[in-house]
Amino acid sequence: MPELLEKFDDVIREYIALVNAQVGVYMDALSGFAGHHVRIERQVNRVLGPKKRLDPKSREQVIVWTSYEDPSRPDVIHNRIIRADEYIAINERDGSNEVQQARSVIIFLFTYWELEIRPRLAAAAGVDLNEIQSEIMGDIRLIRHAILHVRGVLRQGDHQKLKVLADMFLPDKPIRPNYDDMHRIFVLMKQDCAQLMCDWLQVPKGTIDPATVRDIALQQVREPNSEKSD
Repeated sequence: MPELLEKFDDVIREYIALVNAQVGVYMDALSGFAGHHVRIERQVNRVLGPKKRLDPKSREQVIVWTSYEDPSRPDVIHNRIIRADEYIAINERDGSNEVQQARSVIIFLFTYWELEIRPRLAAAAGVDLNEIQSEIMGDIRLIRHAILHVRGVLRQGDHQKLKVLADMFLPDKPIRPNYDDMHRIFVLMKQDCAQLMCDWLQVPKGTIDPATVRDIALQQVREPNSEKSD
């Protein structure tokens, strides 16, 4: 017998689950950055004392080291040695660590959509790949290209092609998504998934408005027990 194709809505559910997982990873990472920022800031103030903590030159002399190894072990190898003020800056809100994390999530979610989810949706629906469309993913494609190939700068020509994220980024400026930007991107991805689901299930217009979707909860459907009771 020919192998049965997977269900269209199951593929969409898989991608929604992936987006939800990335939301969790992103939030956990931001919490970690904030924790590092507070912890090192307190340590610097304690090391310098009340007289020197406000002196920029004194603060520049405090060093932070990080390592994958147990710091209590002898001959520990330091992965990074950095000035404390620089370490605090990269871990602050909207700092470079937060930007790197946001960019990584954007690249991963688009790559999985384009190489894995979109082809499977087309196969499940029995249509050409180009018939599986998403405005937000089209915008993310341009953002990803800029991050990977234009040193993170969104050129004017690509900015003009954006359909839903044009107000989020400036042309010929570095792409630095903040917390609010990422929240909006996650919501828009889920809204487009909801639209694809409604179209596939032929939900009557007016019954559900995907544009109002803020989050999607997935229910695990249990298969009926096929075993017969004695």
